[in-house]
Amino acid sequence: MTKLRYVKGNITNIVGGKTKVFANEIEISSNKNINYHAPKHSYGEPEGPPKKVSKTRVKEIELLTPLDDGSKNDKSGGLQLGFVFGKAYQFKIKSFTNGAPVATSLIKWMIKYHSPAQNKWIETPLNVKGDNVKITLNEKEMCGRFVSVRAYIDDPETEGELKKWKHNRFRWFDRMLVEEEINDRTDNKKPWLVNQSGTSLCGMACIFYLFAKDQPQAYKKFAKELFRTGEATFNKYTVKPSIDVLNKQPFINGILNDKQFPWHWKLINNVSVKMYMPLIDYITMAGTRNTDNPSYKGGNEEFQAINWPPLMTKLSEEFLGYKDITSKGVYNPVKPLIYTKYAIDVRIENINNQIRNGYSLILMIDADLIDDVWDTGSLDLHWVVLESEIKEVQMLNKNGQIEYELDFSVYTWGTSPFESKRYLKKPISKHHFMNNYNGYVKIK
Repeated sequence: MTKLRYVKGNITNIVGGKTKVFANEIEISSNKNINYHAPKHSYGEPEGPPKKVSKTRVKEIELLTPLDDGSKNDKSGGLQLGFVFGKAYQFKIKSFTNGAPVATSLIKWMIKYHSPAQNKWIETPLNVKGDNVKITLNEKEMCGRFVSVRAYIDDPETEGELKKWKHNRFRWFDRMLVEEEINDRTDNKKPWLVNQSGTSLCGMACIFYLFAKDQPQAYKKFAKELFRTGEATFNKYTVKPSIDVLNKQPFINGILNDKQFPWHWKLINNVSVKMYMPLIDYITMAGTRNTDNPSYKGGNEEFQAINWPPLMTKLSEEFLGYKDITSKGVYNPVKPLIYTKYAIDVRIENINNQIRNGYSLILMIDADLIDDVWDTGSLDLHWVVLESEIKEVQMLNKNGQIEYELDFSVYTWGTSPFESKRYLKKPISKHHFMNNYNGYVKIK
């Protein structure tokens, strides 16, 4: 719009305050003098024109799409309603302060939440306008946070707002229980609590035991991020489980969902009790195995859960960040059943040398090696972490004769390798060891 003003005489403007003129371009032409009279004057950067203030504001927003259940996160076993990652929600303006605006296109929308990763409030204007909009909540950083959806005409801070909880990606898992388990494995220095429970994830258990033991703060950050957002990266490896794992429900109405969620028996006061797999161990271990092998869906798929040697070396390097990794032996299906004393001594000395040289050793064994049985008719491959040198101890056999047996400490099955209740209850014979030992992965 152009405004022209022609005069043949003088123009005098008298004001009591400031005079401001807003225009893209100002042109003043005169055949004679132009005089400005003021006690003082100044020039500065151009200012924007004053905003046109609407006569009405957004007062209330309503959500038309039903919310979904998830954990209440207070150790009660209860549920709460909330947004779910990736789902589209329909929002509508419920009321205005002074009637509807002249055009619904004046109504803008914004989302606000606090980001733990960035430790700041995030305000995201949306590319939608109108009094009825659909918003897909597919930003993972919003998970496990309260999310404010705002609709406004002039001021997002004072107009319509709807604040709702957005579930963690593992929405059926109680955050308070998860964080307790993380703290036990890190701050309370009990990484051995990592437990594969009733799964074939023994290799994953060894990986996360070493992670929590050797790099507790990195483990804590990784575990919390994976639980909350459903995706986490450490070093060169990203864990991003499928919806099958993310949506697993450990409990239904406060009762263990033993048809779908891993569990194991535990003897408490001489009574066998069903115990659920620790939640953070399921999140980290099942999540990692599913990332590498999507056919494992976090249930009772025993074969798909198995952790083969190439995966163990890959995770040791790309995930845990070890630089020196060697696999030796690992599995020989046609190994002999009888060994000479020399062969036994050489094998054990080789293992002990790795420990002395500062390596962590993940042993592949038959599970009979650390049990009180030797079942030659079955094969139960199992990964454990060796936590001591293998030592000869003098024992008396049932005939009262002196024999030398082997004693050592291993991490396995959520049991401390250093306490009296360690998994290997008593020393074993050398032949028992050799016939149930397959090899190792050494890492440093």
